[in-house]
Amino acid sequence: MGKIDLTRRNFALGAAALAATPAFARTSPLATGIDRLVRDPALAGGGRAIAMLTHAGAVDRRGRRAVDGAAAVLGSRLVALLSPEHGLAGHAGAGEAVDDARDGATGLPVLSLYGARRAPPDELLARIDTLLIDLQDIGLRPFTYAATMIDALRAAAAKGVKVVVLDRPNPLGGLAIDGPRPDPTLISHVGALPLAFRHGMTLGEIARMIAAREGLPAPGVVACTGWSRGEGTRVFAPGRLPFVPPSPNLRRARAVLAYAATVLIEGTNLSEGRGTARPFETIGAPWCDGAALAHAMNALHLPAVHFAPTRFTPTASKHAGQPCGGVRFTARDEAAYDPLLTGLSLIAAIRDLHATDFAFLPGERPFFDLLTGQTWIREALLAGEDPNAIKRRWQRDVEEFAAERRGSLLY
Repeated sequence: MGKIDLTRRNFALGAAALAATPAFARTSPLATGIDRLVRDPALAGGGRAIAMLTHAGAVDRRGRRAVDGAAAVLGSRLVALLSPEHGLAGHAGAGEAVDDARDGATGLPVLSLYGARRAPPDELLARIDTLLIDLQDIGLRPFTYAATMIDALRAAAAKGVKVVVLDRPNPLGGLAIDGPRPDPTLISHVGALPLAFRHGMTLGEIARMIAAREGLPAPGVVACTGWSRGEGTRVFAPGRLPFVPPSPNLRRARAVLAYAATVLIEGTNLSEGRGTARPFETIGAPWCDGAALAHAMNALHLPAVHFAPTRFTPTASKHAGQPCGGVRFTARDEAAYDPLLTGLSLIAAIRDLHATDFAFLPGERPFFDLLTGQTWIREALLAGEDPNAIKRRWQRDVEEFAAERRGSLLY
């Protein structure tokens, strides 16, 4: 086919696939893995002693926590809980170490996998035969839940413990793939797995792919029913799946779309809106000219996104307590919206407008590089390379990852 922009092609194919999906398939009742387990506890695999890795963002169709649904049908067989970044309740800040605790509703001990340990301890694995995993991911490699799941999968495999993933939808959909896979020298907890930046997979599919890649026992997956890969954040529409923040600063479904672009801002000296009413939907800095930035971004005519100037004073994180100028943007048509192009274009525009003030956060391994998984993207932006040209440079990664993931897809 020659050189083509596969990401744009994937978005176009995604839109076409969604349009071709019968209406009943897009609106049929959704059942996540936990919904199915509650109806049929045998899907847990008959384990006699079960632990569960989960958090408050994982809920059933009625909005009940997955752990409460599991406890109701598994009874005394559920002996312990494990929690990812942000803790079981989902209140801890980004990167904040989480201590062990006890769940008030079930009385079960909660062992943190985002503190002193990153995998289930041997003493727990020695007394269980099954590990259930139910986490609400958002479809991007920097989000740490998939890495925590795989750390648990590896530890369980080493001790002969069966793993069952209670699957749930990817709120960025399952059609579009974008971004490079990480350089092995930049592996970190925000880039721990060999996935494209936007991978288009559910956690159950990721578990299957990594297990096959590493020669681990295949996990069981209780698949969703009634979900289309092209659905995106519409999975959180009324009558589908209630939206519960998967992390403290993703407070509504639209923020998930924004985060897919502005997560890159975390690697710069701009505020990504932490400490405001709309984190990740608002970005800026004390020295940022919001009106000029909004004008420059809207002049690019990026697909399905609009920028408006704004003023804000964050109460936490970068520039806390300082009045900032910046932009607030809104993603419209999800099938056309291109998050990575949007994020790269934002950084390029800010670099052009504020060359003396803008900077990537420093470090032996700059955080921006850990997020993208590559050093060359930061270097290309600093050199003034066009974001569209940057995207074209990772298309082979996109194509190779699309081929690798194909055998692990469930939907």
